[in-house]
This record gives sequence, structure tokens and C-alpha cells, in this order.
Amino acid sequence: MRIFKTFFTLIFGLALAYTLVCILNKDNPSAFGQAVNQFSIFVKEEPKYVKIDNAKGKDKAGYGNYEYALTGYDPNGNSHPVEFTGHGKLKQDHYLRLDTKGSYVITYSEAFENEMPKDVFNKLNQE
Repeated sequence: MRIFKTFFTLIFGLALAYTLVCILNKDNPSAFGQAVNQFSIFVKEEPKYVKIDNAKGKDKAGYGNYEYALTGYDPNGNSHPVEFTGHGKLKQDHYLRLDTKGSYVITYSEAFENEMPKDVFNKLNQE
């Protein structure tokens, strides 16, 4: 009986720790936060929209892939910090739709004004 109680307590503790880590790292753009969000069952996939600002993109490794740190907006107009790597230098002032899971960017594609919510488009142009 004592082994069962210890096993149950251990499983409960691990589940609680997993839940807290997932919830606390939803908008964490660090490598750890992105790794947690990629596999989290508590974070749903949703699009985010960004406007490319090459001043915020850096070729850190020197291989031509730019790492961007931008502010993205979900379809409801809420802002989120977003970090992703672009294949080469992306076009200045172009809009991207990022398919994300929390702070983890799954993929990105070019977006146009008529493809994003009006509120999001207006916020992207205020920056």
C-alpha cells in the first residue's frame, strides 16, 4: 500500500510540474519556451501576424539565415513576443502569417491586408 501511495504522489507531482511549466512558458520566446510549447498539450495552434523589420533581424551564425525578434498579433489583436528564423533576409515591411503553437513558430508565409483581421493590420502599421 505504501508503494502505491508513493507512486501516486510521484505521478501527481510530475503532472503538476508539467502543467505549471507549460502554462508559465506559453509566451516565452526563448529556446526552452519554444521547446515546451512545441509539445505542450495545453497550448493550441493559432496564427500570429508580424510586419518585417530588418533592423530587428540578425544573421547571428553568419550563414545567411536571419533571426527575427518581433511583436506578433493573434487574430484577437493581442500582442505576443515572437522569435523565428527566416531563410535569408526577408523583405522589409512585408507581412507574414506565422503558424504558431504558443511561442513556437511552425511555419510562416506571406500575408496580405485582406487576409488578416483589420484590427491586427492597423496595429502592425502603428509600430
